[in-house]
Amino acid sequence: MRPARLTVPALVTSALLALGTTAATAAPSPEAKGTRVASTAAVAAVTTSRLSGANRYATSVAISKANFAPPQDTVVVSSGQNFPDALGAGPFAALVQAPLLLVPTSGKLPAEIAAELDRLKTRDVIVVGGPGSVSDSMLTQLEKHAGNAMAYRFAGSNRYATAASLTDAFETPLTGVPVYLASGTTFPDALGGGAAASVAGGYLLLTGATKLPPETAAALKRIKPSEMVVLGGTGAISTSVLGAARSAAGLANDAVRRIGGKDRFATAALVSQGTLRSATEVLLADGMSYPDALSGSAVAPYFGGRPVLLTLKDCVPAATLAEITRLGATKVTALGGTAVVSERALALTPC
Repeated sequence: MRPARLTVPALVTSALLALGTTAATAAPSPEAKGTRVASTAAVAAVTTSRLSGANRYATSVAISKANFAPPQDTVVVSSGQNFPDALGAGPFAALVQAPLLLVPTSGKLPAEIAAELDRLKTRDVIVVGGPGSVSDSMLTQLEKHAGNAMAYRFAGSNRYATAASLTDAFETPLTGVPVYLASGTTFPDALGGGAAASVAGGYLLLTGATKLPPETAAALKRIKPSEMVVLGGTGAISTSVLGAARSAAGLANDAVRRIGGKDRFATAALVSQGTLRSATEVLLADGMSYPDALSGSAVAPYFGGRPVLLTLKDCVPAATLAEITRLGATKVTALGGTAVVSERALALTPC
């Protein structure tokens, strides 16, 4: 019988040590502790490029191809149609130094995904999410492209339990790492936050707005995090939930910070400010949908650390432009096709 959960081999844990050399974390800037974003400045000349495919599944393949060469011991797969189970998958993929590929919940495995698994000479496929996100029939199709002919599923009874299950994945428990806490009912705050968790070598956990799920509390106790970043304002995660999470994690007040802006674009910019002092490259994703930003979060740690910043389809919000300038980025890479990030947006046309 296919196991519902997998203890990832210890060799993956050793890869986490190498991951630390690729991330460029920074102490939080003063702006990251509040809701203020620096005033917009003209963005210096940058080179632009695009990673995209005909759909969200093909875009996840394009991102994988640009960042991973065969052979690949592990590939992480999650739903391209159901965001709650997928949100924690990006940081987890970064922890195991794997690409994150997206699949539909059911139906036929996209040909692009099958071809990418074959190109990578994939040994293990790890599916994040229950059958309601990635069906058993889809999992069976994935197994045909795994070197060990097995696809392993990490899932819980709900979205909170699924994210929490990833914290119990390693033979040697991964403790003392940062935790990013995001709303489990909406995705915007988790988009930039997932990339930041990846860069920091930590986890993304989910919570309700007014109650901390027991699965999340148990994961916090298990991880014993070094710090906790709460994503979004009190409307997304209440003060009482923050307090309950801090208590479960065993953290002092000064080891917990909340990052929330006036909108999703400002929040992503503030998260970047609290994570990176500088970055050569910025990943630019649609702020109105989750798939492309999710795929990008898995590769955020590479090349010195890259934030995922958010944009509208046809123009770039002031907060995003200001953060590109602050970082000193010389390259902006759009994630997704022109239907989600137009050429005008990629040219950094202000809103």
